[in-house]
Amino acid sequence: MVVIKKDRGMASNLQRAIRTYGFFSLYDGLSAQLVRQLTYTSLRFHLYEMGKSHLDDPDGLLDKVLVAGLAGCVAGVVGTPMELINTRMQVNRALPKETRWNYRNLFDGLYRVTRDEGFTKLYSGCLLSFMRSSFITISQNAAYDQAKQIYAEWFQMKHDNTLLHLISSVTAAFICGPIIKPIENLRYLRMVNSRRLIHSISYMMRFGSRGPFRGIVPYLLRMVPNTVITFLSFEQLRVNFGYIEEIEDDK
Repeated sequence: MVVIKKDRGMASNLQRAIRTYGFFSLYDGLSAQLVRQLTYTSLRFHLYEMGKSHLDDPDGLLDKVLVAGLAGCVAGVVGTPMELINTRMQVNRALPKETRWNYRNLFDGLYRVTRDEGFTKLYSGCLLSFMRSSFITISQNAAYDQAKQIYAEWFQMKHDNTLLHLISSVTAAFICGPIIKPIENLRYLRMVNSRRLIHSISYMMRFGSRGPFRGIVPYLLRMVPNTVITFLSFEQLRVNFGYIEEIEDDK
């Protein structure tokens, strides 16, 4: 929806993809997405949690934002090459046949980009990727922590309450989506076609004010369950395996 010129909606694109290429075409780029999640997302969470442990005021919103932004930027260095291959694999079928990359998997894509276009091409659109990574860590991790803190006070919930984790993660997802989408759309365009930034902005605005938020519905349909599952899993692991209680003997 972001890359093609035609103004087709989500349902039309789904129907077209399944009818033309089969149901499994909806999973194009899966190998790159899985490896990206295992590396970039894990690193983003780890750096954020590690940074929070060194804060003087871990409950302060500004401190959380600063730590999340830095953690996201560092993780973006690891994730950008995989995002490039993932993006190209996802949009490959929508392009004319003569301009398709036809990567077999993530590793084939990394090898061919390095061989044919040079190693630096793996970081095409890297500034936008770093911005996206910083903002997504802020609007997911920091927003989740802040929402959890607020809801826990409002509703008198314990911090290991699953309902608290659920509503906090939904809140973070809906904060994240509208903030990230314009950056995400520009990043897509820069990774698919290395035109100058001004040309990518102009192309993004071809649908007017809808341009920066093109594809927001499928994005939220992905972002909300993804964020909820991620944080619920993270909290369950932390509650069951991450806490060590110190028992002091009263003397």
